[in-house]
Amino acid sequence: MVDPARHFIPIKDLEKFVDLMAYYKFNRLHLHLTDNQGWRLPVPGYPKLKSIASRREESFEDGIPHEGIYTKQELKELVAYCAARGIEVIPEIDVPGHNQALAAAYPEFFCFPNPDTKVKTDEGVTLHLICPHKPEVWKFYAAVFKELKDIFPSGIVHLGGDEAPTELWEKCPLCRKARTKAGMKDEQEQMRAFFAKTTALLAKNGQTPQFWYEGNAGIYHPGETVYAWRQDQALQSIEKTKKAGLNLIMASNEYCYLDFPQIQGQRNWGWMKTTTLQKCYELDPAFGKPEKEAGHIRGVHAPVWAERLPDLDHLLYRAYPRACAIAEAGWSPMSVRSWENFRRKLADHRQFILKRFNYDMKRTQGNEPAFRWENNK
Repeated sequence: MVDPARHFIPIKDLEKFVDLMAYYKFNRLHLHLTDNQGWRLPVPGYPKLKSIASRREESFEDGIPHEGIYTKQELKELVAYCAARGIEVIPEIDVPGHNQALAAAYPEFFCFPNPDTKVKTDEGVTLHLICPHKPEVWKFYAAVFKELKDIFPSGIVHLGGDEAPTELWEKCPLCRKARTKAGMKDEQEQMRAFFAKTTALLAKNGQTPQFWYEGNAGIYHPGETVYAWRQDQALQSIEKTKKAGLNLIMASNEYCYLDFPQIQGQRNWGWMKTTTLQKCYELDPAFGKPEKEAGHIRGVHAPVWAERLPDLDHLLYRAYPRACAIAEAGWSPMSVRSWENFRRKLADHRQFILKRFNYDMKRTQGNEPAFRWENNK
């Protein structure tokens, strides 16, 4: 997964990223297209997505404006480029939270519209959840999903769904009235109903949803696919999702988050754990469980979140060579894996990748590209 919502990634840079992905047999490119810090998908009839939601004043107090939005044609060209290399592109439109950029452009989509809302300039969770009881919200997402259908033949739409605090839903008169009318006991039931309505809207286009897993299997619906990403929930998610009839993709952050530093002493911005190459290689997607208990696990997933990764050089530096370890963990049974053998292979691969792609996978404590936020806490 790459994250152009936080820092825009030009199509040509994405193609370079895809070349390495394809060599290591990653067969899905997950595009995180919307978040608090930016909206990157054009939608006909909604020009403020480009003029407002795709732009922010700065990043982490650096004083440098940042912007970017893809054209429909650029995204179609990326899809074709990936398809020629055996890669399916899965777009993500985050709902109901992670939507401060959308709130800056269209505050009327939210429970308590604030026309002074700005696109977020740093990391963190916000209270900006779209209001599920405004007709204009559903008109908007119908247009969004139609555009995705026109661009991405995959048929899968990742809907995010994580880190969505419901404090404003609790207070919103429209949400309160809807809960009372439907006999809902709390906002989590409202979240389940929201996902059901969103899924029905997708189904009209032949699309199916995926979600980040938040530990509460009850807000999802049988047959859906969720991604386990929180370290403290990954093991428990295997049993819970099987019981709930969900498919699971393993992205537990202590093994799979490739935006985390890979060598002790590299920048972690005060909260990231160091995830070494060996730690990535140790990923067992089933956490030792037998196939009868873990047969619903569909794969592994390596997110490269980009709040602090401003360009392709930083993305590749953190993604590799750990992505090689994730690839082997995804395609190889535990019984045939060997850390020592992997290290020997990687030494050969470093020379090959340097010759074929003109990219050096050598990693030391001090050779990471410099960040312009070096002095930020």
